[in-house]
Amino acid sequence: MGKRLGHARIRELINQNNNALKIRVNPTETLSSVGTVAAPTKTLTAADSGSTFFINCGTVSVVAQLPTPQAGLTFRFVLATASDDEGSKDFLVNTGSDSVDMGGNIMVAGAILEITNATSAIMMDGSGGALTVGDYLQFDCDGTDWYVSGSTRTASSVVINNAFDGITPA
Repeated sequence: MGKRLGHARIRELINQNNNALKIRVNPTETLSSVGTVAAPTKTLTAADSGSTFFINCGTVSVVAQLPTPQAGLTFRFVLATASDDEGSKDFLVNTGSDSVDMGGNIMVAGAILEITNATSAIMMDGSGGALTVGDYLQFDCDGTDWYVSGSTRTASSVVINNAFDGITPA
């Protein structure tokens, strides 16, 4: 025969179960204001980790600067508005320092683009063809470097640079 449980123990087990079932909803934010390398649209902090940022660069260039590397930080950027295949509306992500690097792979129009370990800036460039709703970049940090993955539909829409300020969105 089983052991009897008191009311307090049953309540404790229910609370533990409820805590285990809680689903963390990642915060979201839309970035749509003018940004430059000197004055980014959004300078991210560790508190923003886990967030998804929807990018609207249909009428302005948007710039996001990653925070100082810290293990476990993660950010996702998703194009929410297609660009118009012009040379003046771009999305740029940089590390804020030439000594902080990115590495990884991005699928660009079905081909893999290697992001070399000396890269400090990545731009989704609307002059290479219209950027598409759903194009995305994901950044994860190991405490030293950033690792990027993502996908864009349009060929030659991704530009990489070793210097964090070496790409200037139009």
